[in-house]
Amino acid sequence: MTKNFAQIPNELAFDERLGALARLVLIQMLAQRPGWQTNAAKLWETANRHRGERAESRRAFRRAFAELEEFGYMTREKTKIPKGQPGAGDFVTILTVHDVPQG
Repeated sequence: MTKNFAQIPNELAFDERLGALARLVLIQMLAQRPGWQTNAAKLWETANRHRGERAESRRAFRRAFAELEEFGYMTREKTKIPKGQPGAGDFVTILTVHDVPQG
């Protein structure tokens, strides 16, 4: 794998169903290392920390995540934390991103 390089399908780059923020959020998530974790609130916090008042709103990031899910670029799975792990019995939501729409 080439460092500092991300390749994305044209279908994603030109999917007009997605707003610009949703596309950029997806590209950022796809470019991360395997196992990297985030959510809309964390991405907003990072944007807010680096860009201050110029950052998109928390609501805009949640809307971007909703768009990605609606159009099949993100899937959501609720799962229970197994026994023996911290937080055992609690539920967590696992978001998986895809470079082409699913379903």
